Amino acid sequence: MAANSTQPIGALILGDTPPGKIVEICQNLENSGFSEIWVAEDYFMLSGFATAATALAATKQITVGIGAISGRVRHPAVTAMEAATLAGVHPGRLKLAIGHGVPAWTSQMKLKPKSFLKSFREATSGVKRLLNGESLTEDGEYYSYDAVSLTHPAPELNVLGAVVGPKSTDLCAEISDGIVLSVLSGPKYVAQVKENVDKIRSAKGLPAKFDIVTYVLASVGEDREEVRNGLKGVAAFYLDAMGATLMTGVYGANEQLQQMIDQGGADAIAENMPDDWMDWLTIAGTPEDCIKSIHNLFDAGTTSIVLCPMPTSDIDVQIKRFSETVLPNIG
Repeated sequence: MAANSTQPIGALILGDTPPGKIVEICQNLENSGFSEIWVAEDYFMLSGFATAATALAATKQITVGIGAISGRVRHPAVTAMEAATLAGVHPGRLKLAIGHGVPAWTSQMKLKPKSFLKSFREATSGVKRLLNGESLTEDGEYYSYDAVSLTHPAPELNVLGAVVGPKSTDLCAEISDGIVLSVLSGPKYVAQVKENVDKIRSAKGLPAKFDIVTYVLASVGEDREEVRNGLKGVAAFYLDAMGATLMTGVYGANEQLQQMIDQGGADAIAENMPDDWMDWLTIAGTPEDCIKSIHNLFDAGTTSIVLCPMPTSDIDVQIKRFSETVLPNIG
């Protein structure tokens, strides 16, 4: 087994991963010194719960996070039951994140809520209360219950939120055990989220402990320019899809980003993006570049970093490079 980082660093299994490779990748990550595996439920690719169950069964100690499922796709009682089952089989190794769901996907299933905030509050609160052993009888705007309780509750299971908008982030700070931050979340954005979370939780008398899990596009190699150029297209895709948000706004980049989007979307962004954007958008470049970027995120308040190795077809090579040249140097 490779030397572990002394800080929690995981990797994401993306939805385009062939199901037949999940076991091999998970075992490789654990044996290579990573401390977490996160699995995406990107509709209609890989199931979050099925992939997590496979990852947990294929490994021995590593933490597995589901990040994230849409709260709209399953009734909270079903989500709680599935999560509690996995938590009972693998105590202390599971984390669950709930989000709104990508609007395009929830719209395809005719599940897009009229109020994202109400839906998120009902879904997250319902799951947490059931996991804590409560019996629920109530009618909600989105989810209702008639004497529903879990036979096997799992009160120790952390339930995180996976949200972006300011109002959603505020609500997450109030009702969740942590937050999963989307790719594009640089150190300045992480620091702002942490400051806001701390303020909200202190004002409401909530425990200070709150996970901040940060997804980051990642690639490491000896040729800095080649590695970063290889990630520009992926970063541009996400920038175009997300648009101008606080994640880019904290860097004063929103006006310039919107101009590029208006000029030609992802292609224009990839062609015109300033090189220094890659410093906060990604963990990319030489091992030294990646080590510096990782330290910056932890210093900003991240509690765990989840690398999104790119391209996904190159994941075995990226796991090897990160485990040999980066993880042992994170302290």
